[in-house]
Amino acid sequence: MTKHFFKPHFLRPKKIFLFSTFFSCIFFAHGENFRVHKLIPVAFSDIKETVSVESGINDALYITLPDDLTYISGVELNFKIPEEIITWRDSVAYMLYEDISPAPEEAKLSYSGERVHVATVPGNFSLKLYIPLSSDFAIKDSPYSSKLPVPSDFGKKGAYLRFMMVMKGVPESLENSILEITAKPVLKNLGALELSVHPASSEDKKYSIYIDDLPVQDYAHKSLSVGEHHLSIVSDSYRNELRTFIIEQAKTTSLVVNLRGIEPLLKIISPKNAVIYLDDEQIQLIQEAIVTSQGEHVIKFILGDYEITKSVSVQNGKSYTINLNVDASITEED
Repeated sequence: MTKHFFKPHFLRPKKIFLFSTFFSCIFFAHGENFRVHKLIPVAFSDIKETVSVESGINDALYITLPDDLTYISGVELNFKIPEEIITWRDSVAYMLYEDISPAPEEAKLSYSGERVHVATVPGNFSLKLYIPLSSDFAIKDSPYSSKLPVPSDFGKKGAYLRFMMVMKGVPESLENSILEITAKPVLKNLGALELSVHPASSEDKKYSIYIDDLPVQDYAHKSLSVGEHHLSIVSDSYRNELRTFIIEQAKTTSLVVNLRGIEPLLKIISPKNAVIYLDDEQIQLIQEAIVTSQGEHVIKFILGDYEITKSVSVQNGKSYTINLNVDASITEED
């Protein structure tokens, strides 16, 4: 069956005139009193939640956000437009309000408010609207979406979006049309680093922290852009530490750094039955590195009847590994 998206040509001038006159009146009447057929709450309990509702032509949405707005930059509204509204394009307007009184509740239908935006629902099967929290909202207008003005106190009080018929002489089926709407928060391209460094910096043992080569003072919970970042901790009292970490959108990445002293580290690897002396003092073979002092040291291995002695000169801030390899060679003779 062929679909007709516009009324016959002879009806259009009258309809457009009626719409234009009415639309001009409501556009300039900013502060106004009005009544809606139904108030539909759109509330988000989680920053990644999607809410689906249905709205009639003379209903209104009241959109509220979670208490924590750290990662939220606005709200995205996606409308599924019924065929009746597409056929009678520009017959339905949507209006954004601020300073709504009284406080919106489902049981209340009469309000007053300051209109900050008005436009008509286009003759398309879908419509995408963005309601930003601030003027630096990253998403721009496009042929497929529109960015509305920033309502005052959106984050604290919510946003009020009203629908209204602005064309006379429309069929009853249009007045009974239902808009299917899905709403979700728009997340900032940010995450956070929760950094713990042990021990804490003190007067006698200080260190400096850099993230992406920039000095950072308040590093316990640091907001960062999504992606890969680099951490460096520089000190004269501890070994320098380097880390690479990933920040995910609207998530906190935890990172713990245990600082190591600048004393030289000596790791000894040998067979388990070897007797080991470090500077003439017998030591037990362990997997961890041994903290020692800067300067010359002598390591002696005794393995059965064999004795091997090695000298090593160590420096602060460096690690050394001494590996005793015991091997057997095989030769073949005629």
